[in-house]
Amino acid sequence: MLDWNALKARANTDGEFLLHARFWNSTLKLRRGGDAWRLDVRGGKLEAIGSWSGAIAANLAIDAPEEDWDALLAPLPRPFYQDLYGATLHHGFEVAGDTRHYCAYYPALRRLLELMREVRHGD
Repeated sequence: MLDWNALKARANTDGEFLLHARFWNSTLKLRRGGDAWRLDVRGGKLEAIGSWSGAIAANLAIDAPEEDWDALLAPLPRPFYQDLYGATLHHGFEVAGDTRHYCAYYPALRRLLELMREVRHGD
């Protein structure tokens, strides 16, 4: 889907992400079609990113078909693909898990998705 090491480096030096994620400790599961990744956030930084093994429960899971992820991560997203909230209301995204990780850290999650878009397109 994208260069995960580049995302980790970018997020851990991005002032906006670090500000919004500063107290966040979470395990995120991102599923794109049949593939899934695990993102561990500890102390507001992306500590590790890898393939999802299913051995550890996620605090928050984001699931969508490949075409919806491609639309969300497009350089200039179409309407309601600009952020996760609109994509869950109007497209094929599903968010599940502990709502405290979704609501309290939505700005960090939004910025993480923006960084994913930038890394994917080499910005």
